[in-house]
Amino acid sequence: MRTFEGIRVVDFTQAIAGPFATYQLALMGADVVKLEQPGIGDQGRQMYPLDETNRAAGYSAIFLSANAGKRSMTIDLKNSEAAEIIRRLVEGADVVVENFKAGTMDKFGYGWDQFQQWNPKLIYCSVTGFGQDGPRSKSAAYDPTIQAASGMMAVNGTRETGPMRVGSIVIDISSAITAAFAIAGALFKRERTGEGGYIDLSMQDVGASMMSPNLLQTAFGFVPGLMGSRSLSNNPVADTHPTQDGTLLLMPAIEAQTRKVWAVIGQPDLADDPKFSTLAALIANEDHCLKVLRSALSGDTARNWENKFTAAGVPAAAVSLLPDVMADSQIAHRGLLRETASPVNGERLPYTDTPFKISGEATGADRPPPLVGADTDDVLAELGYSPTEIAAFREKSIL
Repeated sequence: MRTFEGIRVVDFTQAIAGPFATYQLALMGADVVKLEQPGIGDQGRQMYPLDETNRAAGYSAIFLSANAGKRSMTIDLKNSEAAEIIRRLVEGADVVVENFKAGTMDKFGYGWDQFQQWNPKLIYCSVTGFGQDGPRSKSAAYDPTIQAASGMMAVNGTRETGPMRVGSIVIDISSAITAAFAIAGALFKRERTGEGGYIDLSMQDVGASMMSPNLLQTAFGFVPGLMGSRSLSNNPVADTHPTQDGTLLLMPAIEAQTRKVWAVIGQPDLADDPKFSTLAALIANEDHCLKVLRSALSGDTARNWENKFTAAGVPAAAVSLLPDVMADSQIAHRGLLRETASPVNGERLPYTDTPFKISGEATGADRPPPLVGADTDDVLAELGYSPTEIAAFREKSIL
């Protein structure tokens, strides 16, 4: 039995933070019914467009990354006659997730207070930029704006670049995983108490929590600045370095690991040199340290250096390009990247599975990312509506 088998999730989300949260539940067996705007669908279908065939199908990189395993139903939430359909959905649901701006669902008549009346055992999760209350609660937000508002950009970048955002959508993804964790916790509590609950998730809170070490440094008067790729310790060895063919990230976290660096590059005596023997000495003699280190690293490839440092117990990795990651043997061994068949032409559609394994349980998507509204009739039939009633809904543009 899969972890969330038998759990129905009604998914009001779009873009990435909300959809990626419900996607985690789908990968572990939940029946996720995705509600989309008729004709247009999830706005995420338009983000990071792909080739013309996938674009015409409503598939984008964003949509494909967060919607495999779900069913899609189109419904116009602004149509007052949609309320009865929503009520039936909610009455039979375990979880509702939405990521509209704070207060939007209440305007539709679909807020927590209303849904709780329909289903007291419901778990209702709202994912917003800044939470449901407070001075910024009504503000719209996307991943980059939260990176700026959470302090992340204050340490990301160099003197030359100034503050920069992280290239991946780290706030969206981490908010989604946090939401999925909160939902799982609420479901566990419900098993013990029989009670539903409301989850108010703030993406800014998630971003700030990711900055915990930096914030705690600041609380004690040590305000970190732009760090580039360097570690919190400011150790010049713990940074990115050029090699014969690419870039190597070295990340010794303790003095013993830094001492091993000099042995790996063939100069073990440097570990006892006063200019290299302590963190304070390395920082004070940064230019000399880097000259010696990078001169040695220029003599071999990034991947070979990675192997040498790793064998010696020093955390290190060649900076991989995205095609390298797609072909990575460890990722292939773990089965993170999987495939399903496109409903358009049967060709492969890649997707990412859960980044963890559970003994005795298979994870993954049992269906491809849905076309807009592909499952509308099936879901309505499950709710007890007849073909005649469904046709009438379409005539009224409810679906």
